[in-house]
Amino acid sequence: SIGNEGLSALAALANCTSLEELDLSTNDFSMATAGLGSLSDWLQAAVWNLNALSLRSCGIDDEGLQALANGATNHCKDLDLSGNNSITVLGLRRLSTSLQSDSCRLENLDLGWMDIGDDGAEVLARGLIGNKVLIRMHLCGACEGTDDDIAITPAGWSAFSPVLCDTSSV
Repeated sequence: SIGNEGLSALAALANCTSLEELDLSTNDFSMATAGLGSLSDWLQAAVWNLNALSLRSCGIDDEGLQALANGATNHCKDLDLSGNNSITVLGLRRLSTSLQSDSCRLENLDLGWMDIGDDGAEVLARGLIGNKVLIRMHLCGACEGTDDDIAITPAGWSAFSPVLCDTSSV
């Protein structure tokens, strides 16, 4: 696992303008909030065309997502956060705010294999109001270590109806 130090060291790639994909999946970033903040700063400072950032199953929690959200949503087209089960409604709220930003360029968001729940669905649906760039949001899959389906009930799914029926947002 590359941790805080490794994430901070990525700043050395700032001159690598041809980098299109960065896959840091399965690193343990559960204690790397500072490093994720450095990654976000690096994403915002670099001049490049990073298309895809994969942080699948990295143990990212709400604090880590808050540190990462602006850089990732404003400077990546594809963001994979699947399998980060420590992210709750609090972290999704920060992500939702970033999705509403005029500078958001995120087209694909993968939140699969996470326990989003009804509250998380409602928060994400609010984040899509006015968003004109997100094309795909993956919410499917069971929580790691369980056989249960994703815990979004019809009430949670209904939160997406106003956004999907509003042609100014899609």
